[in-house]
Amino acid sequence: MEEPQTFSGKVAIVTGGGSGIGRACATLFFKRGASVVIAGRDKKVKEAAEEIDPTGKRVLSVELDLAEEEQVKKMVEEVVNKFGRVDILVNCAGVTRSGKIDEITVEEWQMINRDNGLSTFLSCKYAIAEMKKRKYGKVVNVSSIAGRFRGRTSGLHYAYAKSGILGFTRQLAAESAPFGINVNVVAPSQTMTTMLRQYIKNDEMEMELAKHIPIGSVAKPEQQAEVILFLCSDASNYMVGATVDVNGGQF
Repeated sequence: MEEPQTFSGKVAIVTGGGSGIGRACATLFFKRGASVVIAGRDKKVKEAAEEIDPTGKRVLSVELDLAEEEQVKKMVEEVVNKFGRVDILVNCAGVTRSGKIDEITVEEWQMINRDNGLSTFLSCKYAIAEMKKRKYGKVVNVSSIAGRFRGRTSGLHYAYAKSGILGFTRQLAAESAPFGINVNVVAPSQTMTTMLRQYIKNDEMEMELAKHIPIGSVAKPEQQAEVILFLCSDASNYMVGATVDVNGGQF
């Protein structure tokens, strides 16, 4: 097998990097040479940063609300002050809830769309502004099988938000490509993260879910992260606005 893509000298922002797919991405970026910014809402981002790089030389943690514009703007400024630039943005941050149409409140609807859609928009807005200065960048937005097809554990509001990220990515990709910036999106299926564990509470429930997946198992965060890192590498230079399904065959 070929050696995995290296990211020596690159600066990668990973939102939602404190756990799950985001944390797996942050870990792989660091192992492959990148300086990594782990951004998210709670203290998990600091814990992840300290575990990945106890020296703090190549990892920065930023605790913020990614749906607040001024906080996102300041985060990108902090990244540039520490590392000099932004090369890569991976938008893993998001929340999910279950619920059918007669169960979902307006407040829940707005919260899900704020924490999945608005946060993605703001991170892209300010990171891409920096990327344009150097005419280079890689952006990967994380949608979901719920937005691409439908979800087994998530609700209608989550499917709406994640399907919106697909259209947002295609439009943004067309706008950004002339500046040397590749924007793409992945649509993971159910992945064994803390978020999924809210619904899959034991081995028996995991086995039942796996019966519906042709490959026969629920994804691991690292399996999603490897695809995301490919999209952040120079091997994907001609991919623009692509949706990559990483779902074990669930079509």
